[in-house]
Amino acid sequence: MKKIVLYIVIILSCSEMSFSQNTYSLEQCKKLAIDNNNKMKNSNLDVEIAKQTEKEAFTKLFPSVSALGMMFQSNEGMAQKEIQIPPILSFSFDPIDIELFRHGKTANVTAIQPLFVGGQIVNGNRLAHIGVEVSELKNKLSENDVNQNTEKYFWQIVSLKEKLNTISVIENQLNEIYKNVKVAVQAGIATNNDLLKVELKQQSVESSRLKVENGIKVSKLLMKQHIGIEDSAFDISFNGFPEIATPINYYINPENAVVNRTESFMLDKSIEAAKLQKDIAIGKNLPMVAMGASYVYHDFLDNNTDFGVIFATVSIPISSWWGGSHAIKRENLKQQQAENNSYNAKEMMSVEIQAKWNELEEAYKQVLLSEKSISSANENLRVSKDYYNAGITSLSDLLEAQTILQNSYDQRTEAKTNYQTKLCAYLQSTGR
Repeated sequence: MKKIVLYIVIILSCSEMSFSQNTYSLEQCKKLAIDNNNKMKNSNLDVEIAKQTEKEAFTKLFPSVSALGMMFQSNEGMAQKEIQIPPILSFSFDPIDIELFRHGKTANVTAIQPLFVGGQIVNGNRLAHIGVEVSELKNKLSENDVNQNTEKYFWQIVSLKEKLNTISVIENQLNEIYKNVKVAVQAGIATNNDLLKVELKQQSVESSRLKVENGIKVSKLLMKQHIGIEDSAFDISFNGFPEIATPINYYINPENAVVNRTESFMLDKSIEAAKLQKDIAIGKNLPMVAMGASYVYHDFLDNNTDFGVIFATVSIPISSWWGGSHAIKRENLKQQQAENNSYNAKEMMSVEIQAKWNELEEAYKQVLLSEKSISSANENLRVSKDYYNAGITSLSDLLEAQTILQNSYDQRTEAKTNYQTKLCAYLQSTGR
């Protein structure tokens, strides 16, 4: 008997484990999304790509080393000469044929260190470093976007679960009304038509429950894909809405907020990059000075020979000057474009911040109005119940009062979740 009881306990324990589900808070969802979301993965790769580009540009500061090896065999000498020998006394000599470079091999290693290339290498390294900084700023924007979508999905699930709770309350009230009407019908006080009205209302509420439950399933699938988890049976942990106080505590002057925006830093970097591009264009039209050394080995004369050479080069791009001035002017115009775009974009950001603040204020006021609506709807339902019980009002009026209460609760839920998403959007728009 004890063994049977033990087996039952084990089976029940396994059953509970199999049906257990992981729950995630908003912060946990955000962390999972940052770690697993595909957009963040690609953004992190973009940062690494930019860093590799910077490292590649840095190698241009070191000497350029090249090696060359060659072997050759010719059917006849590449250098041929017939030498006439002048007669000595009464003796004369036949001419001598000399043939050189019929076969041989050579090898050399050369290292060239650029000393001055018009600042192209230095400015190229600076440009590559700006590329890293911009990629990191883009990574921050991706993180903001991922966090905002996480909040949207999270509060969407919360909103639907809260509506489901409201439906449960309404169902309990309808069950109570159904019992009372059924008693009234049996007593001859009410008609079967009244009972049908309650049943129709119950069916309508049940239909709403099915829609909300389906909405929760879809929203969870979206969240699951967004945060990159495999558990389809997960749930969110939510212990009630945070206290919704006046948003004035979050307000910041739009002009001051623009300075803290990631986009502002990116615009500043675009101007820096345009200046460097202009400097590089100027550098291409300046003389280039390099110093080098070479080691050479050959056996062209069937005699192993090796030697070293050091040299310096000066290259003046004379023909490039014809188009170079236009290239410099072009880059200068691009720099002006970058400055104009930066000024315009920062103005638009200021407008965007103000618009998001207006939306946040409106969302807060909607929450206050929804609280008043619930208070009025509860009082309306209480009065309707009293009047119905006293026979003063109809069952339809009572059911209508209940519908108004359900709508009021749903509106409050939507207002509170909307406030949370608007708050997140405003904080991000101000660089926080």
